Amino acid sequence: MSSQPLRLWRRLREQLWFKPAWWSVIATVVALAAVLANGLVPDGVLPDVERQTLQSLLTIIASSMLTVSTFSLSILVQAFSSAAGSATPRALRVIMADDNAQTAVATFIAAFIYAVIALLALGLGYYGSTGRFVLLLVTIVVVVQVIVMLIRWIRTLSQLGRLGHTIQQVEAAASTALREHWRAPTLGGRALASACHLPGVPLRALSTGYVQHLDMPALQEQAQAGQWEIRLCLRPGMFVVQGQVLAMVAAPPGAPAALTPEQRAALHRAIEVGADRNFAQDPRFGLLVLSEIGQRALSAAVNDAGSAIQVGGAITRVLVDAWARRGAAQQAEPPAVLPCDRVHVPTLDDAELVRDAFMPLQRDAGGVVEVHTRLTKLLEAIAEATGGSLAAEARRLAWRGWLLAREKIVLDDERAELERLARRASGRAAQ
Repeated sequence: MSSQPLRLWRRLREQLWFKPAWWSVIATVVALAAVLANGLVPDGVLPDVERQTLQSLLTIIASSMLTVSTFSLSILVQAFSSAAGSATPRALRVIMADDNAQTAVATFIAAFIYAVIALLALGLGYYGSTGRFVLLLVTIVVVVQVIVMLIRWIRTLSQLGRLGHTIQQVEAAASTALREHWRAPTLGGRALASACHLPGVPLRALSTGYVQHLDMPALQEQAQAGQWEIRLCLRPGMFVVQGQVLAMVAAPPGAPAALTPEQRAALHRAIEVGADRNFAQDPRFGLLVLSEIGQRALSAAVNDAGSAIQVGGAITRVLVDAWARRGAAQQAEPPAVLPCDRVHVPTLDDAELVRDAFMPLQRDAGGVVEVHTRLTKLLEAIAEATGGSLAAEARRLAWRGWLLAREKIVLDDERAELERLARRASGRAAQ
């Protein structure tokens, strides 16, 4: 079964408008459903609530929630602008998907919609005496929910848009993506060591952009239907241009060599290409975004070495924690039966992860000795806590950092200390 509906649901959940939209629908249904109580409980059994009392209460809710909703949206716009300016525009998707902010805005807008619909129905005489009592109970619940959300919203506002909070959000997204990558390095398909000179019929890109998502179940379904072997040339996160080969489709002997238009369309739907990268299947992207935040902190306009050091710590946590969670199952042999055994996916060298994250920070640190010192120690920690090409690349980058910094650090004692740390981290013998 294709994962397209699940992906569509996740994409909608990231949109700021989606939760307020469906909460507003629920609020409308709840406001109108109170009339059902008229048929369940006879009039006179429950206390009779005057229409004027309900109208006054609902009017207060409607007017105040309209103001609060407008104010909250303006605060969110300012927070998004602040995050884009102080961190990086690539972090906006993570911040916009923040559940606390979405829930707060959805609560305020839904309360406003509920009050307006209830006022309209009340004015039309839609509710009987029993319905008005039920409406009063529901309104009290709405008021309590709004009060609780206002308190939570104050806490959210104290963090939203701040650099430290943005780093935490991006770190969480990067950590999740990396753990998923190491759980299934080839997304459930077979490993493809090289994407060059593959046999088969080429499937070419229809547009220019980044490979955002591979719908592996859909590719497997097409491969089984045609008895093909689909060898992908690119992983999510890689840039393609129109006409570039996305995959090679190899048919068994005797089968038609060409693909029908319907088959090509199905394969193109399974390989999504868009203008921007995204975090889900692209473990490098989260690390790159963290690195961008650190680069901005090191720019001459900002000159914030502390934030760059904080970013280095976040990158280290992402790499080390994800490596620790791989578990014994990831060290074992791959399973005999893969869920997408007819789809071959290029492998990702772990060295690229640490290279993407640390190389730009080392370059932009210039002669700031405290940043180089911290990055060298962090690379040493990564080398000791991980293994394979990831640890080897961390050791190489520790020495590279020293080579970049030695001509820019003025004081001899600082230069000698950094060299000592770099030699220890890279495993080079002291001279």
